[in-house]
This record gives sequence, structure tokens and C-alpha cells, in this order.
Amino acid sequence: YYNYCPRDVLLVIGDTVIETPNVIRGRSLETGSYRRLLMEYLEEGANWFAAPKPMLEDRLFEYDVSAPTPRNIEPAFDAANVLRFGRDLLYLVSATGNELGGRWLQRVLGDEFTVHFMKDVYYGSHIDSTMVALKPGLLLANPARLTPDTIPSFLKQWEILFSPPMENQDRYSAAYLEQAIGSEWIDMNLFSLGPDTVVVDRDQTALIRLLESHQMEVIPLKLRHSRMMGGGFHCVTLDTRRRGKMESYFD
Repeated sequence: YYNYCPRDVLLVIGDTVIETPNVIRGRSLETGSYRRLLMEYLEEGANWFAAPKPMLEDRLFEYDVSAPTPRNIEPAFDAANVLRFGRDLLYLVSATGNELGGRWLQRVLGDEFTVHFMKDVYYGSHIDSTMVALKPGLLLANPARLTPDTIPSFLKQWEILFSPPMENQDRYSAAYLEQAIGSEWIDMNLFSLGPDTVVVDRDQTALIRLLESHQMEVIPLKLRHSRMMGGGFHCVTLDTRRRGKMESYFD
């Protein structure tokens, strides 16, 4: 598996970096690429630990119409199944994260954090093209996967922006799409540099206008093969250092 998305394999929570128990077998050693950086963070005072490596046996992926896959045989999840809201974490149960993985994460983090589960909205993969935390009090949501009724209850007090349809989809050939692993919503995968600044795909002019109308500064850039590689701006970055302090937004 290509090493393209550090967001998928490392979860940063406060001063802690967690190597997650990834679901794809070919990614089980991917965090080795970042070992020297992780050593630097450790020496500078960060907490660093790894989740138990999952066995990823065939039975984990057995299809059952009454239960999601991967099954709850062992904790297995990608870091990109988790969206952070300070001391509250939203965990998407999907093909890249089982419920047992979220329960393991809650137990490891302890009472200082709360893991909220989001189920039955999107089974494809990660959370970043389903929901984006823009800034305190403001969310971006995918209208093809979420409705006002399915927004997690702890977030319903926030303002919800439903994304416009993704533009410029005709730039892809049929042969390209046959090999691409990202969905048509991959360009919703934007990256927040700060409370008021986001990096967005420059082709998404309607989305850019929507964000700017809510006092967001937008930096328009381009990842040529985000859909082919299955990773937008948030996926290809890992924010290991941020100014500020750990906040509780839902007390």
C-alpha cells in the first residue's frame, strides 16, 4: 500500500500520538516511515504509544447482513475514522473502523475524553468526506450522507453547513475512475490551518463561496490525484504541532 496519508495511521490527541490498529493488512508497518519523527516528539516530551497490532484474520472481514464489517473480534480502526473536538472525539463506525476499536480508544484515553459513535451513515471508509470541524460552533456536512436528524446529538447545537455538490467531476475519464479509490466527495476533505483558515481544492468554487460567507479565509490549492489516491488535504497532512490549549466545547 502506498504511503500517502499520515492522517490514516497516526492519531494526535493533545500531547499524545497513537499508532492506530489499521484495518488494511498492507498498512500494518506504515508508521515505520515516521519512526524518526516519532522519536523526536518523544524526546521533546510527547506521549507515544501504539495500539495492539490486529491479527486481521479472514474472519474479521466475513460478511454478515446483521452486523458491520470489520466484525467486533478485535479492535481495528484507522486514525481517519476519528474527528476531534477538543476533549470530545467523534468515531465513525465503517469499513475502516469497528465499534470495538472505538471502545478500546475510550478505555485508553480515560475519563478526560469522551468518544462518541456515529453509525449507519457511511460504511465506505473515513470520516473526513462526511463531516468537517471548521471552527468552534461550525460544521461542514455531506448532504448525501447526513441530514439534520442524523447529526450526532452532541453537535446539534452547532451551526451545520451542508456542502454543495462537488464540481468539475467531468475532468475524470472512465478509465481513471475505474482505478480511483476516492469518492466524488474527496474534495470536501479540506484542511483547517486555524479557527478561520482552511485549505480547499481550488475547483470547488461553490464550497469556497459558502465558507467565505461564514467568515472563513480560504486558501485554494490543488492535489491533482486526490481521487485516484484516496486522500485530500486533510489526509495528506498530520498536525502534530498546534498553538493553543486543549478545550472542552460541550460542558
